[in-house]
Amino acid sequence: MLYNEPSQPASQPASQPASQPASQPASQPATAPAGLPVDPRFRGWLTFPFRHTVLVVARTETALSRLLDVVSLIQHDRRIQIVFTTDPDNPAVFRAGLDEHLAALNAPTIPWAQATSTRFSLAIAASENDRLDLLDAPILLVSHGLGHQKYYPDSDVVAGMNPARLLRGNAVVPQVIALSHAEQRADLARICPPAEPRAVVIGDPTLDRLLAGRFRAEGYRAVLDATGKTLIVLSSTWGPESLLANDPTLPERVVAALPVDEFRVALLLHSGVWSAHGPWQVRAWLSRAVELGLHLVEPAGNWQAVLAAAHCLISDEGSLALYAAALDRPILLVERTGAKTVIGSPLARLAERAPRLHQHHELRTQIEAAIGQYQPGTWEPVMARAVAHPGECAEVLRPLLYDLIGLPEPADVAEFGPVPVPSRAPHRIASMFVGVAEDDDILVLQRFPAGPSAPLLHQHIVADVDLASYRALAAASILFIDGARSEFSARANALLAQWPRAELVGMRIDEATVWIADRNGVSSVSATQPPAGFDPALLVSVVFVRRRPSPVKLRAGGRVTEVVRRPVEFGLVDG
Repeated sequence: MLYNEPSQPASQPASQPASQPASQPASQPATAPAGLPVDPRFRGWLTFPFRHTVLVVARTETALSRLLDVVSLIQHDRRIQIVFTTDPDNPAVFRAGLDEHLAALNAPTIPWAQATSTRFSLAIAASENDRLDLLDAPILLVSHGLGHQKYYPDSDVVAGMNPARLLRGNAVVPQVIALSHAEQRADLARICPPAEPRAVVIGDPTLDRLLAGRFRAEGYRAVLDATGKTLIVLSSTWGPESLLANDPTLPERVVAALPVDEFRVALLLHSGVWSAHGPWQVRAWLSRAVELGLHLVEPAGNWQAVLAAAHCLISDEGSLALYAAALDRPILLVERTGAKTVIGSPLARLAERAPRLHQHHELRTQIEAAIGQYQPGTWEPVMARAVAHPGECAEVLRPLLYDLIGLPEPADVAEFGPVPVPSRAPHRIASMFVGVAEDDDILVLQRFPAGPSAPLLHQHIVADVDLASYRALAAASILFIDGARSEFSARANALLAQWPRAELVGMRIDEATVWIADRNGVSSVSATQPPAGFDPALLVSVVFVRRRPSPVKLRAGGRVTEVVRRPVEFGLVDG
């Protein structure tokens, strides 16, 4: 058979006129009929002769992310068609954004009514709160985080192990309940005894994808503009115990406290934050931090790559803290205790051991101490009780998937591919405070996205003309623009006339060069051997202090390069 026959006749697609035979559409539909891959009326339109269908039941964006890791082990098999579904009549509290994520994936999606009337070789879910008992398929239930670390809000029920959802009458709904560690089998036996025989310890697929991508950490940092810098990642789960609830200003204050050329800061938010408040509102609340240089990872963004690239994580008691511990990263937890954290769980053990970030103490000192004092292997005792088979999950999970489907496993090696390097994130800061000092004939630059905690020598403001506020532009000594070279001279002259306090206008030419205009003309300034991740905007501040650097050495972010200045022929600028 090329497909799985529906157990009940599917309804007529809306795009199919009632007078037309279902198997002979008059013309190709403008959009694919809902559920086309498993609708027997469209068998003649299919190209790949798949023999089995696997249903992925997505409840939230977090659950979908986990499920995509699982199905990555079988998605290339042309014997299998994978389709996705959601249950809008039984929505999760944080369902918002799920349909958009599926649409962005261009994933084949079928209606819940068709999903419940079709026989599948396997259904995979990441929440026992879905109405899985209505499906005609063996069901694999995986956790939607690293193990089972949280209670449901206002209850003592462990999320993922709710007996009221795992059982229908006396029957256990999932065919297999996948756990990350053997200790969770004992928890399941205590919480829902009939379900314990269905448990299988598989490890954690998301962790193994993170481990598989460790060699790409520098590539991840490059697209985050963090090459040669220390990447600090903040992570906030949802709810009143989260990082943002604990201190809504923390992202802004961390970015403001750290020098731009030494640190990069990113923020990862649980999809529940985006879903509950709406992306527009979340972006608005965090806009000031973004203006200062925060990289806000968007909904459905590649959070795995950001976490894998991190040098240090500042977090609440969420799963990402455990993932960072598994990656052997320094961790700072916010002060508030996680009342929803399961007592005695690996996350609770991590919370007992991890240093705390104190809101009212100097942030940079605490962050640098956490990194400098960290001993590799600190979290091994915690993770030994959190995840079994680290790095070996694929070898356990893929045979299980194929056994449930009823197919022989392929002969190739079972492994998770690394998280791909995402597209480059644009990184422009609206305005910066810059200070310059001299150290053995080397100019030492420090740049902060907001006012520094102590006055800097030769302090001045650099403002991006396209991003900065009126107040910043009016106070800036240096204006930075982006645009065509042919327009630079005229535009620079106009800006110097418009903003009389400004002394220089700069424009990036390449990774090592800027053009700089003052009221006397235009010159080209270059770094002769710029280090990786060098920001040529630094060169304008060198000229601000040394109007004729020929040559001069510059140190920023601990890295030294030589700077030279040459005149630019006006024909090159204007033409």
